[in-house]
Amino acid sequence: MNKQLVNNKLIHIVANPEVLILAYETIKSKPGNETPGVDAQTLDGINLNWIQNTSKLLLAGKYKFKAARRVYIPKKGKNKKRPLTISSPRDKLVQQAMYLVLNAIYEPSFLESSHGSRPGKGNHTALKSIKLKFQGVKWCIEADIKSNFSSISHKIFLSLLRKRISCEKFLTLVKRSIKAGFIEDGVFKESNLGLFQGNITSPILNNVYLHELDVFMDELCDDFTSGKYRRRSSLFRNILYRMEKETDIEEIKKLRKELWQVQSKDPMDPNFKRLFYVRYVDDFVVGVVGSRKDAIDIKERVMCFLEENLKLILSDEKSLITHFSKRPITFLGTLIKGNWEKEKRIKLVRKLGVLRKVRITGRPVLKAPIKDLFLKATVNGFFKHKAGKFVPTKVGRLINLDHADILRYYNSVIQGILNFYSFANNRKSLGSLVHGLKFSCARTLALKYKLRFASKTFSRFGGKLKCPDTGLELFIPKTFRAKKEFIINASIPDESLFKSWNNKLTKSSLFKYCVICGSSCQVEMHHVRKTKDLKFKARGGKMDFFTMQIASINRKQVPLCRTHHKALHKNKLSSLERQQFKVGLERLK
Repeated sequence: MNKQLVNNKLIHIVANPEVLILAYETIKSKPGNETPGVDAQTLDGINLNWIQNTSKLLLAGKYKFKAARRVYIPKKGKNKKRPLTISSPRDKLVQQAMYLVLNAIYEPSFLESSHGSRPGKGNHTALKSIKLKFQGVKWCIEADIKSNFSSISHKIFLSLLRKRISCEKFLTLVKRSIKAGFIEDGVFKESNLGLFQGNITSPILNNVYLHELDVFMDELCDDFTSGKYRRRSSLFRNILYRMEKETDIEEIKKLRKELWQVQSKDPMDPNFKRLFYVRYVDDFVVGVVGSRKDAIDIKERVMCFLEENLKLILSDEKSLITHFSKRPITFLGTLIKGNWEKEKRIKLVRKLGVLRKVRITGRPVLKAPIKDLFLKATVNGFFKHKAGKFVPTKVGRLINLDHADILRYYNSVIQGILNFYSFANNRKSLGSLVHGLKFSCARTLALKYKLRFASKTFSRFGGKLKCPDTGLELFIPKTFRAKKEFIINASIPDESLFKSWNNKLTKSSLFKYCVICGSSCQVEMHHVRKTKDLKFKARGGKMDFFTMQIASINRKQVPLCRTHHKALHKNKLSSLERQQFKVGLERLK
């Protein structure tokens, strides 16, 4: 594959109706893509005519993105708020088509050091890279780009795109997408700087921008590298010298035994240098095999490159130089510490059927931050902090859920945390958190059933709080032993601890026949915002007939012709049409 190829006529790919339909199928069931932008339009009502009209506008270079809607939401576990910018769902469909094209062009060009927002890569691949590559690292540079997305220069970014793309209509489409602006408190604001994260293309556009940093660091790593082997340590050389002079066989044996007990290589050899770099979105870590002076120099060079070439700056608060063997760094919710000074220096290795002693360089230790996880779980209501201890407590917001759904929620939290820290050296310590969550679940069920005490909940439902109706049990693993596994796209612990329970049981296919009349003309998709609590509304008599039918088969999109779609929204369907709606849905199962 030619990674330098300049691509033309890309607008024809984006505008292809089949690509737009593929984009629709990709985003249609994601809850956030049903949230309206500044207008009331959602994906509800999408039909073939809309696809064809959008295709024509794209080919003519006349498609324009609507201004996004900006709101502020609380940061997880903090009192501060962060901006959330919401694009129109129909604009997101076009953005998804753009993403498909951009991903095909740039994904093969991205370097191995980049792990964020890429297919087949994620936080675990970044952590695994550190585990495998940071052997012998003495100093670490923890770096975080300040306001990364909102600081990206449009001028620089578009000039980077032109290196690989010559299709002017496609470049104009990208430019319109990032400059569409947003409405905040009813006031339109221009977006002449940065990318907002509500745009589907923003993650890959950010990677295109920061690819320049990856290339710079790749070249810097090559330039910094020197020396083939570390020199021997002075103590090791001293013992070797004494062995050469010694004539007593027994004394030589003692010295040889002593030789295996000391560090063979000099960790401060000035002629042996290495540099390693791993990036995940806007966070990156640089491992330095060298002196602190080398680490300071590297950090200065990185800061200068970012400021001069990309107009980005490092966060002073989050960018640190750390002695890797003495103090852990925090990266992607994980404590990472080098163990050069406490390495297991000898290992038995079988070679050609014979066990031989070999020296090894210890790999970094990756640990789950147990105290931080307890603190975050406390913020989300699973624990109370009393007298320096974390005491499990009920989660009141869950008591209106079914017994089984409460268990599913806790299971999703427990399994999410255990899956993320499958690699952790201290995974056994997660047992205290999991058992704390078990007691929190018991106290939540005690509140639901008015049992007052967790002990009564365990007496009634057993040690795993088994649901009497479904047989579902709370997930408690047989062992908390470290699995030493790295998973692609594992959810970060914050997503598990702060998640809202959401059943994502949907089925759909675009442009089937109308479920009422069977017509294939002007078929639109009737969308329901969420399916997670439809049945709860039904119990209170708050659900209309049509939504109740949709809930019964856990569906979010239903094909209807335009006539019947409008009639449904106006509640003007006849009793026969209502029955046909019910029968038509059954056929979609």
